[in-house]
Amino acid sequence: MRPIPGGLFFLTTRYHLRVLRREQLAMPAGLWVLFVLMVWLFRHEAGRSYKVASGFLGVVLPLVAGVLAAPVLVDDPAVELQLAAPRPPWHTLVERLLVLLAIAGLAAVSFQGVTAGLGVPLDQLGGPMACQLVWLTPSVALMGLASFSTLCLKHSLTGALLVGLAWIIQLFYRNALSGSPWTRYVYLFMGAAQPGHPELAWNQTALVSLSILLLAACALVLRREERLL
Repeated sequence: MRPIPGGLFFLTTRYHLRVLRREQLAMPAGLWVLFVLMVWLFRHEAGRSYKVASGFLGVVLPLVAGVLAAPVLVDDPAVELQLAAPRPPWHTLVERLLVLLAIAGLAAVSFQGVTAGLGVPLDQLGGPMACQLVWLTPSVALMGLASFSTLCLKHSLTGALLVGLAWIIQLFYRNALSGSPWTRYVYLFMGAAQPGHPELAWNQTALVSLSILLLAACALVLRREERLL
């Protein structure tokens, strides 16, 4: 008897969650607790508490998502069985990235709920949808970079290091990146640092488009399945 699609989706999602190691999930959980504590400590200082909260959503959380995305496929001990399944390998990659994105989304939404409960408004970031785009667009861009670099180099640690390097460069040269008419569209932190920027919508569109291109490149790389063996 053929399994129903819903049951199959539940089984595959459960497996993807089991592939994640506990220490991988400990990193976002620990950072979540740390930044909640910092917001609580600065809750009576509106400017500082807002910077801490927006920094977690738009700067720290995307880095976590990118680093966690690096080993999702190449470090799977059952990768040979996954490749032998009668489905394109990129399906597995996308499913696992969606699981990670759901974990990041849970962290982001719960963090926003806690900050609201502590009396720290995030109105400067915009409405509810704008607040989600603050962390979502840089997260998918770094996850795409992590996936593509890891598949090309066949080493998850190197992919994670490249994500960290890109993050550091963007952080240190944020003024130059956001001020240039050429690089401001790939500036990862515009949503958190400059929520009122007139080019923010184009910046977010460019980041999402970049992530789609990187995932398409991943699909091309995965046509040569022997790269993962």
